[in-house]
Parts: sequence; C-alpha cells; structure tokens
Amino acid sequence: MRGEIEQALFGQGYRLCRVQPDEVEVFYKYYQEGFHVVMTVDLEYGYQMTAEQQRILENRVLDLFYHPQGRLADFPEGFPVYHVEPLTLLIGGSAETAREICGACRNIWVYRPTEQRLIIYENQPGDFWGLRRVLEGLDAGGTNRQKPPAKRSRGIKAFPFATIVIAAINLIVYIVLEILGDTEDGLFIAAHGGMYPAFIIYDHQWWRILTSMFIHFGLPHLLNNMVIFCCIGSRLERAVGHWKLAVIYLLSGIGGGLLSLAAMVFTGDYAVAAGASGAVFGTIGGLLWAVIMHRGSFEGLTTRGLVLMAALSLYYGFSTIGVDNWSHIGGIVTGFLTTLVLYHRKSQKC
Repeated sequence: MRGEIEQALFGQGYRLCRVQPDEVEVFYKYYQEGFHVVMTVDLEYGYQMTAEQQRILENRVLDLFYHPQGRLADFPEGFPVYHVEPLTLLIGGSAETAREICGACRNIWVYRPTEQRLIIYENQPGDFWGLRRVLEGLDAGGTNRQKPPAKRSRGIKAFPFATIVIAAINLIVYIVLEILGDTEDGLFIAAHGGMYPAFIIYDHQWWRILTSMFIHFGLPHLLNNMVIFCCIGSRLERAVGHWKLAVIYLLSGIGGGLLSLAAMVFTGDYAVAAGASGAVFGTIGGLLWAVIMHRGSFEGLTTRGLVLMAALSLYYGFSTIGVDNWSHIGGIVTGFLTTLVLYHRKSQKC
C-alpha cells in the first residue's frame, strides 16, 4: 500500500525526501508561500509510534523546510519560506494507536490498507489541498477508482448559479442606470435608489438599504466589487449551497447598510451611499467561517490567509478617501455570523 500512496502523491506533483527511520517518507510540493508537506508513517510491519514521538518527528521534518539555507538537496538558494502546511498519514497500525495520536496531535489522517479506507477523525482537517479525493480513490491494486456516474451530478450542484445571478443583476442594473444618466453623479444615484440618511429617517424609504446594494458609482466601482465577489462568492457557494449564499449576500448587504446609516446619523456626516461592498465583505466573512469549519483549509484558502486579506482590505478602505468603511465592517461581521448560523459542516466520525 505504501507504494500506491507514493505513486498517488507523485501524481499530484509531490517530491520525495528520504529521512530516517525507513518507515517514514516525506513528500513536499512548492507553492507560492512555502511548502505543502505530507509525511507518511508505515505502521503495517511492527513500527510503533506514540503521540510524543509524532510531535518530535514532525518538528524534525518541518526544520528541513524552515531552515534559511535549506537542507533539501534541490532547495533553491534564497527561496523564501513563509509557511509550511504539514499533514501526517498513518498507514495501518492499531486503531488504539491511531486514536491516541489523532486525539493529541494535529493534521493526522489514517489509511487502513485492509479496508481500503481513509479515516479522518472529526478533530482533523477535512481536506488537504485536494488529497482526500485522491487517497479515497485508491484501491488495493494501486489504481484510482472511477467515480460512479451518480456522483458526477454533483458538478451541477457545484456550479455557482447564485454567484453568477447576483453578479448579472448588478451588471444589468449598472447598464440600465448608465443608459438613463450618469452613474458617477451622487444626485442621480440618490434619485434612483441610492442610500441617503434623510430619505430613510424622514421619508421612511427603508427599501433603499436593499436597492443601494445593487447600484454602483461608475464602471470601476462595479468591476472591483464583482471581481472580488465572483472569486470569493463562488467558493463560498460550493461550501454552503446556492440559496444560503444568496441569503448571506443579502443579509450582509443589509447589515453593512444599517451600520453605515447608523454611523452617518451618529456623526451627522451625510452622504449618498451605494455599492455591493458590504455584501462582498460579507462573503469574505462567510468564507472565513467555512474555512474554520474545514479545520483551517478549504478551496486552497487558509484561515490565516483570509484574515490577512480581510485586514488588508479594511486597511485600504480606512486609508482611502470616499470609502464606506462602516458598510465593510457591518458586512463582514454579518456575513460571518450568518454563515455561522446557516453552515454546519458534517465531520467524519470514527
């Protein structure tokens, strides 16, 4: 089984690094911030391991990649390593050993050769850069099983319908308004559904909080929001589903609009507000929760990466004139909380 797993990892672009003892093999793959590292431990033929030994071994392996000069034979000199994502795959061994190590250590999977089964305990990451599918497809002969036709229908379910529809609505609204007048004119935007505190507070036109989410100040404003939304929204939709993505988008836009309105009323600094940025930040907050539910890694994203992206986006807003930062804050908080309520990923239990 060890050879079949080795070939499967080679097929995914991993390289092999020989270490001691012989029962341990280290596979690694470059990515833009550092390395993905898979350490396989063969427990089929009597090799024993405890949780403490696993920690020591993992630290030794990580030291190979974090070392500034590089201890790998083909390590490019001066190659910057910002992050190393490790995974340990225990092959065979007793169920008691697997439970002990998985209960005490992070990033551990178990493969049962006799059952041709990948076991992922509920406190471990649900995927590791697409390897779950690869390892679940292994059989005893070392070939990948063909997926049954019934599962292929999941491709339709995975298609981001809601993301495309929402982006199309924003685009259509922009085209219609651009035909009718100047979308970069604040008075024109206010007259056609933009949010202005006086209209809401005194004329009770609360619907403007919803309509303003689909109105943009010019083409650059629209494109900036929609490009980010399509990238983030499509990934969130694959995690939570079509209608939940739509709910998260709408509630985040409303939450961002309400906080923006409250801030303008509190400060007395009234302005015409429009744009999908509150809803877009809501999808970032929602995806952050989805990544957390997937044990810190989902769709090529990590918790740290998303937090950094959100922080940089908020910083850019606060350092730029004319950006509705309160809408961004309200949106990301609402999106995170809404996804927390709506999305509960089922973990695999053993």
